Amino acid sequence: MSEEQDSRPLGGLRQLLSNSYATLVSRLVLGGVLVASGATKIPDPGAFAAAIRSYGLNLPEGFVSFSAYALPYAEVFIGLYLIAGLFSRPAAWASNALMVVFLFALFQGAVRGLEINCGCFGTGQEASNPWLAILRDLGLLALGLHVALLGAGRFSVDALLSRGRARETSEVSEA
Repeated sequence: MSEEQDSRPLGGLRQLLSNSYATLVSRLVLGGVLVASGATKIPDPGAFAAAIRSYGLNLPEGFVSFSAYALPYAEVFIGLYLIAGLFSRPAAWASNALMVVFLFALFQGAVRGLEINCGCFGTGQEASNPWLAILRDLGLLALGLHVALLGAGRFSVDALLSRGRARETSEVSEA
């Protein structure tokens, strides 16, 4: 087999992942999950603080309270930026940071056998199987990495702004 034949599957995967439709799907799914997750936590920060405490991380109470109020809004704003495709790479890196924190919290709770109230999508959800939540968050992390590494694609505000800047630059250079 030649080197060209060996690289085709990777080339095909690279081509698929760099497709603007694929990045659009990644942005919309990840952004939609973040908006839904954050929006369901906003009405009851006390319940979300209780969910954070259920992970048994012995965090300072001030940090728990601050997180219970601030994190849902951060999720919503990051999600909206991803959906719009505005500041896509920074928003994707921010979502990746959140996913890593969530994964750490879920994993340590699962390993310790804690009964965790996930708090992922509001109140009243017991994480009957934290390993499924871990798989979900790994999938969301993969979507975030996809956008962070490859950009938002042509169906984004970022691309629209970039085209506008390119047009302005060419007009200035022609003058």
